[in-house]
Amino acid sequence: MIAELAHHAGTIRFEKLSVAARERLLLCLLANLSVGVAGAKHVVVPEPAMSEGAYRLLSGRSAANARAAAFWNGAAMHARTQDDFHPVGNLHIGTVVIPALMAVADEAEMSGGDFLAALAAGYSVAVGLSRRFSPVTTPRGLRSTCLYAPFGAAVAVGVARSSPAQQLASAIALTTAVNAGTTQTWVDGSDEWQVHTALGAQNALLVNDLAAAGVRGAAHALDGPAGFYRAVVGQEVSFAEIAGDLDPSAAIEENVIKRYPVSGICQAVVLAAERAARQIDSANSVSRLRIEMNPFEMRYPGTLNRGPFHSFSDKLMSAAFCAASVVAHSGFRFEDFHSGAHAVRDRLTALAQVEESSLPLLSARVTIETAGGARIVGEVENSRDEVAIDWTSVDDWAAALWTEAGRTEREYAACRDAVRDLPESRCARLPV
Repeated sequence: MIAELAHHAGTIRFEKLSVAARERLLLCLLANLSVGVAGAKHVVVPEPAMSEGAYRLLSGRSAANARAAAFWNGAAMHARTQDDFHPVGNLHIGTVVIPALMAVADEAEMSGGDFLAALAAGYSVAVGLSRRFSPVTTPRGLRSTCLYAPFGAAVAVGVARSSPAQQLASAIALTTAVNAGTTQTWVDGSDEWQVHTALGAQNALLVNDLAAAGVRGAAHALDGPAGFYRAVVGQEVSFAEIAGDLDPSAAIEENVIKRYPVSGICQAVVLAAERAARQIDSANSVSRLRIEMNPFEMRYPGTLNRGPFHSFSDKLMSAAFCAASVVAHSGFRFEDFHSGAHAVRDRLTALAQVEESSLPLLSARVTIETAGGARIVGEVENSRDEVAIDWTSVDDWAAALWTEAGRTEREYAACRDAVRDLPESRCARLPV
């Protein structure tokens, strides 16, 4: 399987993607860079010592070490949990792959087209390896972002460096030694979730460096009788079984850009709660708050959490908290997820009921009942289709994130224009 994966990754070209995938890849890149810039002030891991080094940080500073830069940028890009995600594989890809590729672009000259081809290869492999198996591994507490995205990042780095096929194969195999992480962080409100993406980005460079130095990975590290898939899903998986899941255009087109800094699962909850909240006069009149969700998403660790809450990380996953916060404030307020007690919101969180329904993925129904007998329903079916993902809408949204971070309009425009021009650019260094 690993040899076939390495060969597949080497055949991906940006210009061969569908028109929709090419645009979505550029928009995902711009979105992730923007949430990373805005997320810099929410990072829990220490920033590398400021230096005149070559490796750019999303804070606007730089570091002298490639892996340190990738580690911190991976945490920063995920710090608002607003980075893009794939709803079927149930994982964040860009926040692991992009920081690693940024470091590669900083260490050696590469074209924009080569950068985008490597990025597309990263999405393809991460989705291809996860699509069928995330529904099995997620209920066990294994976080898909930790399990599968690091393979995509390792492939992206190898492709960007034009690694020989056997060397890239070893990098993929060596990834099985460093990819791990659980979803308990969402339950306990702890900080591992930022470390997960940081390590994934850093280790993509590590495994490729090791492979380049001659460290050899197992040829059957994924599909062997004691390999990755046997260990995590209890079965041996062949390349032929997943070959159809590796279509890079499909992987990219399915990817979702999140408009709210909460879990991908709770995007629909927030949207549905906003629709219902607009129709009531006062949150104080609410006597019942009901949230209906798809059963797989409802059971994702942390989604059913109703407190006590310890930090942003358990609030962003909680359907009850997300809906209650929106209803209490008549709209979404990010600062509420970083604040202490709030009487109305906390009362609504306590009375919220989250129930299973036949709704599809990325969907939710929020029903508000008031003391006066009114019953108001807000519903979203497939939040991916609720918000236009095009240059106009993403431009306004991304610019606001840079402003929130205290960066200038000129700085944002330089980054946006560089991303837009990347397919024809001779240099992949993006101004952040």
